[in-house]
Amino acid sequence: MLLLLLISFSCKNKSDEGIPVKTEITEFNSWRDHWEKPAQKAELLSNSKIHKRIKESLKDTTIVVLTSILVDNLDRYSEIKSLGDINNDGINDSILIIPELFITTNNAVEDGASVIFTDKKIPPIRVNSACLETSYIFPVSDIDNDGIIELGKYYSSCASRFKGLQLISLNQEEWKIKGQVTFDILYEEPKKEERIEKIELNKFRMREITSENADDKIDTWKVFEMK
Repeated sequence: MLLLLLISFSCKNKSDEGIPVKTEITEFNSWRDHWEKPAQKAELLSNSKIHKRIKESLKDTTIVVLTSILVDNLDRYSEIKSLGDINNDGINDSILIIPELFITTNNAVEDGASVIFTDKKIPPIRVNSACLETSYIFPVSDIDNDGIIELGKYYSSCASRFKGLQLISLNQEEWKIKGQVTFDILYEEPKKEERIEKIELNKFRMREITSENADDKIDTWKVFEMK
């Protein structure tokens, strides 16, 4: 009798250990299918007007493309912007935007977006906001003289008058923020492209123009160093 109880207890433990793994797989599949709907994905992949880089993103199992948003806004996500030759390989680099599920460090999920490059060797720029346009990204200068142009990135949370202006740099296959200032949409001039300047090797400045009320306008250049 004791032997039978031990065998029964052992089998129960093995079964319990297996349940979470199976549940996680099932939840992941249904979770992915909720955002990246198979029928919409097939429709997009068969559409001859969809850019090949977007199709490559749809086939990428490491990301989740928000297919419903993509299907409903094909004109918006078909826009391409040239940045010039940012990686010094003699070929022009252009960007597109895809709506992508953004997963935070605590595994929360949000509507996000990514900048993808026509050169797939250049990593995407992932943003935790659905408000992202090709016009939000622009070349600045090769501030650290590593042969790759640093980029300016305008960041919008979709709400509030206070946005962000960032300088990002490609390090170890990832775009990292090296400097950031507030971009107050009450003061849209000068343009964002004119608010970041290289000072010298590994040093740049960014212009911040903002105010809390009409009488205390702040207009200053902030200096940053590449680290």
